[in-house]
Amino acid sequence: MSTSAEMAREMERVNHALEETRILLAGLDQVDSARWLSRPANSPLRTLVEHARESAERVTTYLRDQPRT
Repeated sequence: MSTSAEMAREMERVNHALEETRILLAGLDQVDSARWLSRPANSPLRTLVEHARESAERVTTYLRDQPRT
């Protein structure tokens, strides 16, 4: 069975992947806004990724705070 420390490391990988995805989506949103000469807006996918990243950060923090066994 995995320890909370091992699970925290796994969640850190998820956090990193979500952050990289968020950055790429932000760039795509900016390009799309510029193409249509509209004000910058977040795509629904970008919003979903940002919420997932926030959740992953909370889970990582929780796992890090668990006592080591």
